[in-house]
Amino acid sequence: MARFYPALAGDFHGSTGERQVYRALEMLGDDYTVFHSYCWLGDGVRTAPQGEADFVVLHPDHGILAIEVKAGGIAYEKGTWWQTNRRTGERKAIDPFQQAENSCQRILAELRRRMSQHVPLVGKAVWFTSVHLSKGKPLPLEAPRDIILDADDLREPKATLEKIYSYWHGLFRVSERAQSLATFKHVVQILQPVFRIVETLSSASPAMEQSTARLTNAQFALLEYLVDQRTAAIHGAAGTGKSLLAAEKARMIAREGQKVLYLCFNEFLLRRLRSCRWDEKITIHNERTLAEELMADRDLPLTTVLREFEAFFQEKFDDTLWTYPNIVVDEAQDFPSALLEHLALLAELHDGAFYLFYDRGQTIISRHAKEKTVQTASEWIDAHMDCRLVLYRNCRNTAEIGRTVQSFLVGRHKNYLNAIHGTKPRAVFVPHRKAIHDAAADFVRRMRSEERLPLQDIVILTVSTLERSAFAEMTELAGIPLSHQPEEGKLWFTTVRRYKGLEAKAVLLVDVHVSSLVNPTSQRLIYVGSSRAAAYLETIFLDDVPLEEYPALTERMGVEAASPQGIAHWLGMEYGRKEKRS
Repeated sequence: MARFYPALAGDFHGSTGERQVYRALEMLGDDYTVFHSYCWLGDGVRTAPQGEADFVVLHPDHGILAIEVKAGGIAYEKGTWWQTNRRTGERKAIDPFQQAENSCQRILAELRRRMSQHVPLVGKAVWFTSVHLSKGKPLPLEAPRDIILDADDLREPKATLEKIYSYWHGLFRVSERAQSLATFKHVVQILQPVFRIVETLSSASPAMEQSTARLTNAQFALLEYLVDQRTAAIHGAAGTGKSLLAAEKARMIAREGQKVLYLCFNEFLLRRLRSCRWDEKITIHNERTLAEELMADRDLPLTTVLREFEAFFQEKFDDTLWTYPNIVVDEAQDFPSALLEHLALLAELHDGAFYLFYDRGQTIISRHAKEKTVQTASEWIDAHMDCRLVLYRNCRNTAEIGRTVQSFLVGRHKNYLNAIHGTKPRAVFVPHRKAIHDAAADFVRRMRSEERLPLQDIVILTVSTLERSAFAEMTELAGIPLSHQPEEGKLWFTTVRRYKGLEAKAVLLVDVHVSSLVNPTSQRLIYVGSSRAAAYLETIFLDDVPLEEYPALTERMGVEAASPQGIAHWLGMEYGRKEKRS
C-alpha cells in the first residue's frame, strides 16, 4: 500500500472526488508516497503567491506528479472550463490545468533550491472523477488526453499514472533515473513538513476497501486528552470513528516504545487489522487468538475455545506471565464483563494504559444472554470505569445514511450527522420471499451497471442467520456467485453480526420483517447493519403485516403515517415497492 501523508485534521473540502481519489491511490504499491491537500506559498513573481495541490504522488523511479481533482459535470466552452455540481446544479468556472501547473512549478522551484543534483521530474495531471472521457474527444492544447484521468481510472490508477509519467519523460526528453533510497527520502523530507501525519486503518484484503474516516477536531482533542488519562472508556454511536481512534491510540503508545495489546471481537475485523502495517510493539488479537496464545499447550476445539479460555483466564492464569502492559479494547460491548475486569487489573498491575471503545447500541452478541446474573460489558463499564468519554459526530456515513442510522439512536443527537451528502437510502417493500430475490438482483444490477461499483465495494447483510435467511439456498444473484467471506469475483453475503466493525460503499440489508420493527433486538441489528454503508444503503422489507394492523404497529414505533410509506419516511428513506400486495 502507498505511504500516505494525509492532513487528517482537515477534510476532503466536501469533495466526493477527492475522497474517491484518496481511496483509489491507496491501491498503489508501497513504492509510492502520496501527499494529500498539499498547501504552499510562493513568491508571487517566479511562482504564484499561494496554492494547493489536491494530491502529490511521488515515486523514486518515475518522479513527482501534482494532481488536481474535479468532480461533477465538466464542460469546456469559449476558452473556459466549467464544473457543474450534480446535486445542486451550481455551475462555476474552473482552471484545473493551471492550478496543477502552479503546484508543479512551486514544487520544482523548491526542489531546485534545496537540491544541488538529482532533482526528480515534476509533472502535472488532472483527474475528472465523475465523467468518462473517450480517447478521441477533442481537447484544448493545454489539456492533452495523456495527462487526464477519469472515472474509469478510480478502479486501477497505477497503469494510467505510469503512462502520465512516461508522457512527461518523453516531452522533456528525460530518461527515467532510479533515485537511491537516501535521495528519495531527502525529497520527501523537503516537501513533507507541511503535513500533519496520522495513519488510517489499512484494507483487509484486495476485496475490501480501506477505511478513510477523517478525524474531527473533537476526536483529536480526545486523543490529546488521553495522553494524561491512562484509563478510559470511549463510547460512540456507529460511524463515530471508534476503531480509527483505538488504532491511533495504540500507535501513539507504541511510538513511546511500549508494548500494546489491541483486542477486537469480530473475526473479519481481526483479519482486516492484521493486514495493516503496525509497529512491532503492537499485537493484534481477538478473544480466540488470545486464547490460542495463552493456552498454546492445549488442543482447544473451536466450538469450546472461548468457554474454556474464559474459565482458564479467570481461575488458573498466572498473572505474572502477562506480557502486555498496555491494552486497547475495540468492540468492548461484546466481551464478557469478567474478562474486561481481569484485563483492567493486569493493566493496573503493569502500570499500563487501559482503553475501552464501545457502543452499547451494538450489543448484538448474546453468548451470555441466558446468564441473567452476569453483568453485561456496558453495565461493568458504567460501574467501574471512572472516566467515560463520548463521541457524537458520524465520520463514516453520508448525512443521508446517517439520518437512517440515527432513527435508532435514543435522543437522535443533533450533532451526529456527517457534513458530506450523498444519495438518499432506499426502502423496498416486498410481499413475499420470491420478491426479495428479485429486488436484491435489481439492486446488484444497478450497483454494477449504473453506479459502476466493483464487487468488493458491495455487501449483502442479513439481520437473520445464514441458515434462516431468504438467501440460504442461493448460490448466485444477478448471475454473480455468492460467498460467505470476501472472495474475488464473488458477492459477499454475510450476517450483520459477522460484519460488525467493517464497512462497504454499498450495503443491501435483507431479511428485515416489518412485524419485527418494534423488537429491540431487531432494531439494534438494523442499526448496526445500516451503519456499515459508507455511500449507499438499500433495505428490503418483507411486508408481513396486514393493512389493518399497521396503525397499532406504527403507533408503537412513533411513526405518524400508518403505512409502509410512513415507515420509510420515519427512517429517512426513499419509498419503493416490488410487486403489489395481494
